[in-house]
Amino acid sequence: MIREVEALEVLLDNMGRGLVYVDKDKRIRLCNQKAKEITGIIFDRVSTHEAGVINEGDIVIIADNKLGEDDGNLSKNELSLLNINDNDIKENDMLIAIGVYKNKKIEPVYKYLREHQLRVPLSIDTVYLGFHLIASIDVQKKEITIKVNGKSFSMKYFSSVGHMVVIDGTTGRIKFFQAKGYSVRKEDTGALLRGNSFMGKSRGDSKDEMAVVGEKFLDLFDESELSKKLFHIIDVKAESIENALYEINKRPFICSILPQQDKADSDKISGAYILIQDAADLEGLLDDRNQIIKQIEQKHKEDRLNDLYFPEGAFKCFVGRSPKANEVKYMAFKASKNKFNVIITGESGTGKSKLAREIHAMQNPEAPFVEVNCNAITHSLFESELFGYVGGAFTGAMTSGKAGYFEAANGGTIFLDEIGEIPLEIQVKLLHVLQNKTIYRVGSSKPIKVDVRVIAATNKNLEEEVERGQFRQDLYYRINVFPIEIPPLRERKEDLYLLINQLLANACNRYDVELKQFSGEALQKMLSYDWPGNVRELENIIERAITLCESKLIYPEHLSIGGHGKARTLKELIALEEGRIIAAAMAKHGGNKRKVMEELDISRTVLYDKLKKYGL
Repeated sequence: MIREVEALEVLLDNMGRGLVYVDKDKRIRLCNQKAKEITGIIFDRVSTHEAGVINEGDIVIIADNKLGEDDGNLSKNELSLLNINDNDIKENDMLIAIGVYKNKKIEPVYKYLREHQLRVPLSIDTVYLGFHLIASIDVQKKEITIKVNGKSFSMKYFSSVGHMVVIDGTTGRIKFFQAKGYSVRKEDTGALLRGNSFMGKSRGDSKDEMAVVGEKFLDLFDESELSKKLFHIIDVKAESIENALYEINKRPFICSILPQQDKADSDKISGAYILIQDAADLEGLLDDRNQIIKQIEQKHKEDRLNDLYFPEGAFKCFVGRSPKANEVKYMAFKASKNKFNVIITGESGTGKSKLAREIHAMQNPEAPFVEVNCNAITHSLFESELFGYVGGAFTGAMTSGKAGYFEAANGGTIFLDEIGEIPLEIQVKLLHVLQNKTIYRVGSSKPIKVDVRVIAATNKNLEEEVERGQFRQDLYYRINVFPIEIPPLRERKEDLYLLINQLLANACNRYDVELKQFSGEALQKMLSYDWPGNVRELENIIERAITLCESKLIYPEHLSIGGHGKARTLKELIALEEGRIIAAAMAKHGGNKRKVMEELDISRTVLYDKLKKYGL
């Protein structure tokens, strides 16, 4: 009998039918895989999240085609938790809302309609606190979709659905997303906003799935017309029902109820089978025949995720969860696993030195890490600074001699920041060190073995420098074994909100001031700026803001951001771009005005006038 039931389960799985057996005590004794899938007890785990609750500061996106219907009685009380206090929003409205949970300072974004007969989707497409968010309700397709930075979370519906995605306000991860069967898991939108916890969604195994066998039918499924018919058949031996439309947890299904005769007493019923077919997506059931293709696609998705693995919590100084940020962390993690020479490229202020330190610390934190700013060393002193010297090697040399940076870094890492500034004559000797792991102090012919891992960094295009004859090609190939490029902040704006929060907390802690918060207007001002000086510029702006701000809330007036305002005329657009170019050049050259004048080919007077004009 057991084998027969198992065979029936497999057969119905392949036919796209769910099978549930309920005994005379109204408890579930059998529930096949397809029944779990189509009722939402389990679901496709392309994305995952841990169990938890919505916390203050989390970003909440809601798309509801019928307010108060299938969303856990979502009402004005819950919407006010997102700072939405619009008395014109009524029950049964179609609503899309984006807001920060329990934060009265940051303005929400929302739309609502009462005209449900409209055949065009209601949608919001916005960049909110650095995240590109798209939410749409397509009444024609009966589908609600929420996208976060391109990642899509969709829910089909028959009558109504309350869809929700939550972004963790601290980490930027997807903290929660609504999935089919949320009523089963008691995860209605309204309930979660009122403080209820949600279950985790994990990939590949069933350890987090809800217990099914042995549970009371009404503990997993709402009391409905289906449950009444089912219990009636079991209690009074009523006739079977075939292919009738019923709702299970407010979603439509084609159901058949077949009584099971008691073996000991043919006049009694021991239970009943329910055959379930999803009425909301009958056409899609044909696709279930292609399970092999689905499994291959899922495997490819998991492989791609595994390809970008790096330990949780690694590279804390490099804040961000965007694809570009994750790629940098992945490459840095790979670099930490070997002693290849690494070169980190990127604009000034992107955090190259911090990333170098973290690469070093992940592999051997107890070993020495020596940072050398090549831009700050006088050309005549490069050799003695890098390799050291013996007593009396040159005028002014200490009689005892001095060890150089390479000796100090022996057994660890030397970080050569702005390596493009090293003179050509020193590049030859640096190449020798990299090839032979041997140095010579200035004034000595005695070789000294060094075991040093080199991490270099530059904001220059070294390939162009090689073509111009300013950087040796052989040295370039030697240091370019493992390149890591850090993108500028303007290319990963989805990380800005997280970065702003971390830098603000760090600055308040560093200067021992009470933790402050940015107003919504201040945040939007920061998020709309391109940050030519990258993280360094952002950090300076934040530190200045907390110095000027006497209250807990930082307003736009506290932010000294030059030349970023919205331009409306051609003259304003040109001025805006000019200000950005000069700011970028200043950041690139660390405030060295002579180099800025040379790069932009302008006079000292013109530069100083422009700096004053744009508040730089």
